[in-house]
Amino acid sequence: MKSALFAIFVAIVASAADKGPLPIAALTSTEPVDFEREVRPFLNDNCLACHCETTTKGGLNLETPELMLKGGESGAGIVRGKASESLVLQAAAHLDADLVMPPRENKAKAKNLTAEQLGLLKLWIDQGAKPSAKVERVIAWQPLPGNLNAIFAVAITADGQFAACARANRLSIYHLPSGRAVWSEVAHRDQVNALAFSPDGMLLASGGYREVKLWRRAAIEGKPAQPIAGVTGKITRGDGQRFVTVEGNTAKLCSADGKVIAELRGNRHAREAVAGRERALQVEVGNVAYRNAAVQTAEKALTTAQERAKKSVAAVPAKQQDLAAKQKALADAKAANDVAAKTLASGEAELKKADANVQDAAAKAAKLATAATEALKGAAAVDATKVAADAAAALQNAARARVERDQREAQRKQAAEKIEPAGKLLADAEEAARRAEAARGVAETELQHTRAEVEKNATSVKEAKALVDLAEALRKSADDELNAARQAATAAEQTILAVAFSPDHSTVATAGDDQLIHTWSAENGAAFDVLKGHQSAVTALAFPANGELVSSAGDGSALAWNIKPEWKLERVIGTGDNKSPLADRVNALAFSRDGKFLATGSGEPSRGGEIKLWNPTDGRFVREFAKVHSDAVLALEFSTDGKFLASGAADRMARIVDLATGKPARSFEGHTHHVLGVSWSADGRTLVSAGAEGVVKVWDATTGDRKKNIDGYEKEVTAVRFLAASANLVTSSGDNKVRLVALDGKEVRVFPEVGDFMGAAAVSADGKVVVAGGHDSVLRVWNADDGVKLATFAADKR
Repeated sequence: MKSALFAIFVAIVASAADKGPLPIAALTSTEPVDFEREVRPFLNDNCLACHCETTTKGGLNLETPELMLKGGESGAGIVRGKASESLVLQAAAHLDADLVMPPRENKAKAKNLTAEQLGLLKLWIDQGAKPSAKVERVIAWQPLPGNLNAIFAVAITADGQFAACARANRLSIYHLPSGRAVWSEVAHRDQVNALAFSPDGMLLASGGYREVKLWRRAAIEGKPAQPIAGVTGKITRGDGQRFVTVEGNTAKLCSADGKVIAELRGNRHAREAVAGRERALQVEVGNVAYRNAAVQTAEKALTTAQERAKKSVAAVPAKQQDLAAKQKALADAKAANDVAAKTLASGEAELKKADANVQDAAAKAAKLATAATEALKGAAAVDATKVAADAAAALQNAARARVERDQREAQRKQAAEKIEPAGKLLADAEEAARRAEAARGVAETELQHTRAEVEKNATSVKEAKALVDLAEALRKSADDELNAARQAATAAEQTILAVAFSPDHSTVATAGDDQLIHTWSAENGAAFDVLKGHQSAVTALAFPANGELVSSAGDGSALAWNIKPEWKLERVIGTGDNKSPLADRVNALAFSRDGKFLATGSGEPSRGGEIKLWNPTDGRFVREFAKVHSDAVLALEFSTDGKFLASGAADRMARIVDLATGKPARSFEGHTHHVLGVSWSADGRTLVSAGAEGVVKVWDATTGDRKKNIDGYEKEVTAVRFLAASANLVTSSGDNKVRLVALDGKEVRVFPEVGDFMGAAAVSADGKVVVAGGHDSVLRVWNADDGVKLATFAADKR
């Protein structure tokens, strides 16, 4: 019982104390108070949750002395040298009952400042509220744990030749057609969260802490060599498991039993150009269909507007005719009301006269009656007979006057009974006329609107048809380019004059009249590289023991080629320290479709997002898109036409920036967690975003409307990518799955042999190869068409 009473007493005392000023320690010091070291920590614990860059309640930011001086809605937060006049101290010390901070039971669980903290705050302000001296902070890097090998970033070249992944701070690049690892290097001091290949596949960008590194693939160039003799006929691989025969422009790779595995013919780049033009044509055909549908929609809207206008035109005369009838009825009602009013007024006047006549006749009769009475009494010398006769006449006149008055009263009553119906008829007629006038006005306004709508829709139809013409022209151009590409691919299939197998049995090379050297997989015939350097037909090929490829041409020239892919650091953007122009970790990288720009996405968590553009050729800063996101940027992708940049961030927003203006063009709100991925459709009309809440959202990029939610994910969706020019998406997620899904949400395929949280995914430009990686550090490669696994690459042993 005593303890309960004591608790109540303590609560009462605490409540009473909480309502009054807080104690402020009286501190003195000859040394200036250090804001960053002594004041900022307790502001961070109890004030900055609501008064920072991302959440400026009352417009007040307390992160720096300069921002406090700037103040908010109530004025400056501090007055230098005058702590007692500073709103920050008044609120924190509860000196003003109307300005008490932090609020009781606040969501941030902030507590009242202690007497010592309030004393420091007061002393700092009285000393002039000076900012701390800038101190260069040295980041003490620690070695990454040896078991940190999860893959959070992957990339694939547009041609599907190379895939890259990051495990912790190490980069690895793999040659997919051969299934071989070709390069690996510790690239950053911190974990790598972003990778991107340039459109030509020659440059790889990797993002670390406050820096981006650009890695260049060395161009394969031939150097002068001693001529070699050519080999013709059947060429057999060293292990006897493969051989090649040549027939004109085709070399056939066969197994030891003579079964044809693949035909080695033509130019890989020419075939890829055909495939690219086919995708472009597919997009343009879709655009034509879209534009034709837009014309149909516009024409339908025009027809509807014309029908409305026709009805509106027909409605106006009817409304005018009705108004005229109502106005005539009003005039008749007004005339009838006037007649009734005049009749009543006349009746009342006649009744008044009749009343006066009755009074006069009565008075006269009374007077004569008195005179007659007096005459009968002999009181006066009068003719009694005459007096009596006059009195009788007067009585008769009075009786007639009363009869006439009664008649006038009846007439007035009849007139009065008619005035109310006449007034009601007039009121009804006035209301009917008013409504008819309003109806005519509505009809005329509707006619104006429908005519304007007809004109607007007619313009829309005209514009839509013009866009159809443009789309048709682009489709025709794409068709012409495809035909030209096909012709070029056919022309590239020239006579093969030389074949050679590499000593390690991995590569077979062919060459001939096209003056080029083509390398292929000696296992399955997949195309590798195309080497250009000779000026005449290549007549001989050989692989010396040193691993190089030597070629001789008909003009007597000979070249030696190092065909092993090599990647070297070309440049670094950012300094990796506090002086770096990049804020915190670089979480997203994207090359523009023409390769002229590299976009970086970063930002201090919960403080702000950062999107910057760079020139990858020289590393020069181009521009920044300020205040697009209020939290760290996690995803970036350029639109296919190069006009827009889509982004996703930890602020749960996806946005589109117009690159011409540098301003947000669309904002997509609806995610309830971090946006981890964004991707554009090939036609640029659809944007998809992946959320950490386990959902993919499909948006209309032209209007900003949400078209669809794709659910069914049990954990975060870490990446989303359109599959070439199709309406299918590849997604990776934390529920141990990499999926192929349609835009309508239907699951097309789950790629096999995935056993852990998947952190990233990428797709080749032709949509044929999918790569993904996750927490088990294995990079997996699949054929997108049938889901067959093509390769797996485990982490290098460290």
